Amino acid sequence: MGKAKSIIIPTLVLTIISVLVAVLLAFTYNATGVGNIQPGLSEEECVEFAPLVFPDSEKLEKVDYQSDQADLLGVYQNASGDGVALHIQTVGYAGKGTPIEALVGFDLEGAITGVAIVSCGETPGLGTRVEDAEYLENYVGVSGTADSVDTITGATISSTALRNGVNFALQQFEAVKGEVLA
Repeated sequence: MGKAKSIIIPTLVLTIISVLVAVLLAFTYNATGVGNIQPGLSEEECVEFAPLVFPDSEKLEKVDYQSDQADLLGVYQNASGDGVALHIQTVGYAGKGTPIEALVGFDLEGAITGVAIVSCGETPGLGTRVEDAEYLENYVGVSGTADSVDTITGATISSTALRNGVNFALQQFEAVKGEVLA
């Protein structure tokens, strides 16, 4: 009995510890939202964000475009067909909180027509300043690279992440335009 007890008790203790660690890991995974990133915009978001990235547009239409880039969540076109919007996330460009999701609109020549923040889990009052319309206006008209857009004092990490994400979108536009705007 002593030998069986020396095997059963440690086995039960390790099993209980393993179950607790698994529960804590599942809770952490759900609390951070890592598994909740859904590619693409809802119908409501296509209406909500359209005028922010294309001033004369009422709705965006999803384009069937496949990319091997994990940070490119979707490609959209305005109703008139003279612009493309890329839905990106800044996972590879490290914000301070959860990834910043943005929608970046482009005209036919590749100049940015507007930037809208789809979601931002940055520090309220600091990192969330990247959502300010006045700041996002700095991107309108930019083409080639967004390096000329200044970061926000006090929100340097978040605004750098967004700028890097916009640069990613600028690069992706070059790959997308031939297939989508053809």
